[in-house]
Amino acid sequence: MIDTAVDEATLVSRAVALVPLLREHADEAERIGRLPDVEIEAFRDAGFFTAMRPKETGGSAIGFSAFIDIVRALSRGDASAGWVAAFLMSHEWLLSRLNASAQAEVFADGPALAAAVAAPPGTAVPVDGGYRVTGRWRFASAVLHSKWIVVAAAGAEGPLAVISKVADGEVLDTWHVPGMKATGSTDFVLDDVFIPQHRVTDFIKYSSRENDGAALYPSYAALQYPMYRVLSLIHGAVAVGTAEGALELFPQLMAKRIRPASGVPYLEEPEAHAAYGRAAQEALVAGLLLDDAVSRTERLYAPGTAEPSMDERAKLNLDVAASGVEAFKAVDTLIQAAGASVLRDGADYDRIARNTLVMRNHTTLDWRHAQVLAGRVLLGQGLGAHAEAMY
Repeated sequence: MIDTAVDEATLVSRAVALVPLLREHADEAERIGRLPDVEIEAFRDAGFFTAMRPKETGGSAIGFSAFIDIVRALSRGDASAGWVAAFLMSHEWLLSRLNASAQAEVFADGPALAAAVAAPPGTAVPVDGGYRVTGRWRFASAVLHSKWIVVAAAGAEGPLAVISKVADGEVLDTWHVPGMKATGSTDFVLDDVFIPQHRVTDFIKYSSRENDGAALYPSYAALQYPMYRVLSLIHGAVAVGTAEGALELFPQLMAKRIRPASGVPYLEEPEAHAAYGRAAQEALVAGLLLDDAVSRTERLYAPGTAEPSMDERAKLNLDVAASGVEAFKAVDTLIQAAGASVLRDGADYDRIARNTLVMRNHTTLDWRHAQVLAGRVLLGQGLGAHAEAMY
């Protein structure tokens, strides 16, 4: 049964309660390259897919911090599940930024599960009543569970956001990676597909605080956040949740291990205690950085506030990237202390090690790139070639 308009505390508690289910099905999810139906239905029944819709539409209109708490909790169970849930939830919010005609169509049957990809942009050629759109976009996370997809395209008038039915394009089998296998982050293709005018919008306006949905539903303040601010924090939330999950699993993984030479249980050795303490501190720092990014985002982008300075945006992006870096440190510390047996195929730490290997290569959590951009901005050199709407 679908539950809508659930309060924030209930949604977060439901996410915490799903951690055992996600751990139980994580191995199966990797094998099939997508989340099992039981997980998607659990998300639906929990009310996650209407959590980021305005109350006027029957949604819960949750705040920014509640969304991050839900993603962080789900990622304790499985990083891929947290990732897919994060995008399916936030893309309801993304579609809620569209004009009234587009929303009437995409939400006609309830939640409009959607993927969204921006790069590389395709092309949109204007024709009578709309556009003909062509392109191949990479990393369409959650597309295997989606009816709709938002893609970026270059039009004669500038960058455009295009909303297509997934069935009107082709989902390619390109996501062959060592970790995050169940996210289905594969390529998507549109080949000269007609898209009606009401499902094409100016990308800059759509990603800004002045999007159409924010004017339609002024009561839902989260619609007034710029697109990039919300979506970028997902990376930090999944990374921190993964580290917290690794901490939870460590005692039970180590409980059965005995050092052969001494007969002493590993869990009683000072080395294990030191590693666990260090990892706990690293995960705590990661969580604090993420919490700081969330709270400062809510303060800086509150309705009625002026656009934050580039310096403030640089510090926010450093917070997000650093939260991932500290979370990965915690995971590395635990894995190095746990011995080789925890890395057997299909083991929890084997999956966590491979998931973090892939996550740390995403551009949002690329620490060197984040430092370069922030350093340029803080020294007054601007963003260079980096798109301002994506910063």
